[in-house]
Amino acid sequence: MAITSQSRSQLAGAAVLFGSLCIASQSAGAQELELMHFWTSGGEAAAMNVIKEAAEEEGIEWRDAAVAGGSGMNAFQVLQSRVAAGNPPAAMQMHGAQIHQYAEAGLLIDLSDVATSEEWREVIDPNLLRYAEFDGSWVGIPFNIHRPNYVWANKEIMDRYGGNVPDNWNKFFELGDRMKADGIIPLASGGQPWQDLLLWELVLLGDQGQDFHRRALIEQDVSAIDSQEMRAAFETFRKVLDYTDPNRANRDWNLATSMVMNGDAAMQVMGDWALGEFISAGLEAGSDYICEASPGTDGMYVWNADFWGFFKGLGEDGVEGQRTLATLTMSADVQEQFNVLKGSIPARTDIEANQFTPCGQQGIADRAAALEAGTMVASFAQNSAQPTDVRGVYEDVVTQFVGNPAMTADQAVSQILDGLRSL
Repeated sequence: MAITSQSRSQLAGAAVLFGSLCIASQSAGAQELELMHFWTSGGEAAAMNVIKEAAEEEGIEWRDAAVAGGSGMNAFQVLQSRVAAGNPPAAMQMHGAQIHQYAEAGLLIDLSDVATSEEWREVIDPNLLRYAEFDGSWVGIPFNIHRPNYVWANKEIMDRYGGNVPDNWNKFFELGDRMKADGIIPLASGGQPWQDLLLWELVLLGDQGQDFHRRALIEQDVSAIDSQEMRAAFETFRKVLDYTDPNRANRDWNLATSMVMNGDAAMQVMGDWALGEFISAGLEAGSDYICEASPGTDGMYVWNADFWGFFKGLGEDGVEGQRTLATLTMSADVQEQFNVLKGSIPARTDIEANQFTPCGQQGIADRAAALEAGTMVASFAQNSAQPTDVRGVYEDVVTQFVGNPAMTADQAVSQILDGLRSL
């Protein structure tokens, strides 16, 4: 759900209401915190448990408020309703766009003094500062940095076809045709709007390159949106969909990952959160599965990150609990343990890679190289490039494009332009 200008005003108006309600709900001396998140798959839950156990060791009584849904959109809708009703959680897992929306509404606590004393600015990935900070205040506590542009492949299946993951979409089509002829599903995919938007973004990036991605999605350059390159990206995306199976509608991302793990499909284009599922299943990189950059994106590090946003309104003990949880989440030990299990890499750049899987180690090395080369790419689909209302225009069009095989690339571009003009 996009937070519109009207709903931002409603959220700001709710600040006083929920502040009084939350303060009243805090019992003296208690450090009970309600934590809302959308990490419910096996690998995600295992990672979140690292933070939960660390918090409980510090005397925080963790009240879990998980809302299932891979992209977090279900959880964000619940959060918006709760904030409007004056009943927010103590903290919410958010992407960058949501952090800024709630910070702009004045609803998040300022942790600048903690950030300064802990010297967070010196150790976190510099891309995350744009969301960790807002208007001079430190408002977002990053868990991690994710890389959405991965292919996860079944090693046994790939070995039958030479063992190499395609490094561009034309090679993917050639390999996919051979697999389909043998009765193999080339691409495991989940037909949910957020998954389709992510796949579309990665097709566009791999097909048209980083400069076009920047102009069309980051800068929202109308001449790039209304271009032959954009139309070509939609046409390539349409072709990619032909290599998925007909039962993909509304499939959760982790179920698509299971298809690769079980040999029911050869590959999945999905973020490194899929790695947590392979780890949870006890599978080994290089012998059971392969991880490579998605076609056409080698050398690029597409990124998104998850943050805690801590809501105002708690009593003194509750705020102290929030500050403790922020410090724990950013600690080197928790960052390492959490991200080893999650499949992501630490928000901090000063953590050694030796405890990570080969895919995690490669991710850490690739980020360092991308930071040096200027090839870090903020993920549009994963709420790291645009406000949610802009992202929503594209998601609606991509969803229509997927659902209607007769819809043309021209029509898709026209609808995007109309949608953007209506904002």
